[in-house]
Amino acid sequence: MNKTIFIADDDTDIVNLLSCRCKQLGFKVETARNATTALGVIEQCRPDAVILDVEMPSGNGLSVCEMMSSHEELRSIPVIILTGSTNEDTVRRCHQLCAYYVLKCPDVWSRIEPILQDLFDCNEAVAATNSVQETEEVPIACMTHNPMDLMDTVFAMLGTEEDNDQVGVKPHQFKQPSEQAWVLLIEDDNDFVTALQIRLEEYGLRTNRVATGIEGYRRAFLDAPCAIILDYELPQGNGDYVLRRLKESPATCDIPVIVLTGHSDASIERKMRGLGASEFLSKPFDWDRLRTALQIHLEEFQETTRTAPIENSLS
Repeated sequence: MNKTIFIADDDTDIVNLLSCRCKQLGFKVETARNATTALGVIEQCRPDAVILDVEMPSGNGLSVCEMMSSHEELRSIPVIILTGSTNEDTVRRCHQLCAYYVLKCPDVWSRIEPILQDLFDCNEAVAATNSVQETEEVPIACMTHNPMDLMDTVFAMLGTEEDNDQVGVKPHQFKQPSEQAWVLLIEDDNDFVTALQIRLEEYGLRTNRVATGIEGYRRAFLDAPCAIILDYELPQGNGDYVLRRLKESPATCDIPVIVLTGHSDASIERKMRGLGASEFLSKPFDWDRLRTALQIHLEEFQETTRTAPIENSLS
C-alpha cells in the first residue's frame, strides 16, 4: 500500500495493538510515546494518517493536532484523536480541528479500522499481505477480528450514539444558523461554481464557496449553513468522505446535502444517498429540479431547527 500511519500514545499495549492491526492492513507504521517526539516524527516522515492520544507525557495530542492544522504541509493529514475522555471541550476541539474522535474501549480497533477503510482502500492491501502474515508471529490479541459492514461501523467523531448522549452535544449547540438562508457550495470547478452562485443569488439565496473537502466540513461545522451543495470529486477529501463526516457529527447531521456532480454512475448515487444525501443531481443538471430540491429541504431544515421562517425566495 505504501501508506504510513503514525501512532502516538504512552500506552504500550494500545500502540502494539494498533501497530499490529495497521500492518495487517498493509500500512507502514511509525510510533512515538510523547507529544514532543510525535510532532517531530510527523514533520519528518509526513504520514498519511495520524492517531493521537490526548494525554501524553510532555504535551497533549490536541495540541499536536492544532500545530498540524496551522502547518501548510501537515494540515491535510487526517487525524484520529484517541482518548478515554468524554469532556465536552475535547469533543468541541476535535470538531474545530476536523479530527475524528474515538473513545478508548476494549474493542477500540473496531472503531478505528472503519475510519482507515474509509480513508484508504485497504482491501487489496489485506490480500497482498496475507502471505506475509502467515510467516510472522502475531500477538493473540491482534488476531481477534470480527468483519463488519463498513456502513454500519464507521464511527462518528463523537463515537457511538450512546457516547453522544453522554457528552450532550446537540446540533448547532456551538453555532446557531444565521437568520438569512444561505447555502454552502463545496466545489472545486471555478467556472461552474461562479455560474451557480450567480443563479442562486438571483433567487435571493446567499452563498459561500470552498474548494476542498476538509475546508467544506470545517466551514459547515463552524458556520452552520442552511443547505450544502456538494461535488463528488474534490481535493483533500472526496464527496463521500465529506458527506459521511457531516452526517456523523451532531453539529451538522441535520443540514440537507444536495450532491451535484459530473458522475452519473448509479452505484455512486446509491452510496451518496445511503450516506444521507437529500438529493443527487448529475451535471448538466436541471435547474428547476435543483431549485425545487433546495426549497423543499430548506423548509424541512428550517422546521427541524425551529428557526425563523425562510422566505419563499426560490418560488
